[in-house]
Amino acid sequence: MSLSEKMFGSQRAITIWVVSIVFAIVFPAYFSYMASSSDAMGGAAAGAKGKWQVNFIQDNLTSDETMNLADGEQGDFFFDLDSGDMMIGYVEITVSCNDNDEPGPGPGVDAVDVQTDFSEVEGTPDDESGSGSCNGDAVSFTIQITPDWDGSSYITEGVSKNDIEAKWNDGGNGSGEWLTSVTMDVNSPGPEIITGFVDSDEDVTVSWRAALYSLDITAVAEEL
Repeated sequence: MSLSEKMFGSQRAITIWVVSIVFAIVFPAYFSYMASSSDAMGGAAAGAKGKWQVNFIQDNLTSDETMNLADGEQGDFFFDLDSGDMMIGYVEITVSCNDNDEPGPGPGVDAVDVQTDFSEVEGTPDDESGSGSCNGDAVSFTIQITPDWDGSSYITEGVSKNDIEAKWNDGGNGSGEWLTSVTMDVNSPGPEIITGFVDSDEDVTVSWRAALYSLDITAVAEEL
């Protein structure tokens, strides 16, 4: 018996071939339809208004740099911020120094003048400036990137998932090079009092902390 007779020589063989062909055509089309329907339903759910639990998965990106600055000397401190796939809530900048190396009380402690330059930061936040004494944390700034974000979880209703995602989107802002310039002001009793023992410089540290987050949104079932 030839191969064609085996494959098509009986009604049973012909039926098997017809069924096989139908399955080969119908099944891929069915699964393709179900996949597209599922995507459409997901999109509709994201746009539907309801009650939602909103949580933030949080992380911190930190960096610090220390320089020794003499009286009147300016140091430029840089922080390259790349948040990856996460959003940026805010960035904290802290300038610290300690005037603890003089042998006794003087007319005043050392101080710093601080000026930022955010021209290389996406969204170009407003620059900050300030002054402070070297008694620990001298100057600190908090730069809000995502408006109103503080990391607190909450429940909301009457809005869609898309609305929530739009609200907590940093718009790509905050990434880039953060520059903080520090100028040292050394206050000493003068050479006529304790020559050789009075400090003429201080170590200055600038620290950055970027508060990062991603969204975790779940639907809240209505009570019956």
